[in-house]
Amino acid sequence: MTPKPKTYFHDRLILLILSINTFLAAALILYALLSLSDNSAVYIREYRSNLGLDGYAAGGIKDIVAFAIFGIIVYVFQLYASTRIYHIRKHLSLMILLITMVIYIFALLVINALLSLR
Repeated sequence: MTPKPKTYFHDRLILLILSINTFLAAALILYALLSLSDNSAVYIREYRSNLGLDGYAAGGIKDIVAFAIFGIIVYVFQLYASTRIYHIRKHLSLMILLITMVIYIFALLVINALLSLR
């Protein structure tokens, strides 16, 4: 009797990494949206260290909301790509999820740095 192949949502390692990514995506979205205080606030959009004091570029609310939209887009893409590739190569599907985890960690670090400077 041959073992029945696992489906995507029955694989424990996939579910663990997907749960971590879900938490990181929710943290990024909530951190971006809860940091919006008022419509007239000016946020730092980017910082270029080679420009000295002129390295700060001001932005608005839409630049912070872009982080939340980025979190949603990355989550949907990683879920779509990972489920499509799982039946072909399980390890490649895991790599997609792990790279997404790294992307979320970097995005949280960036938005924290930008919001702490305002």
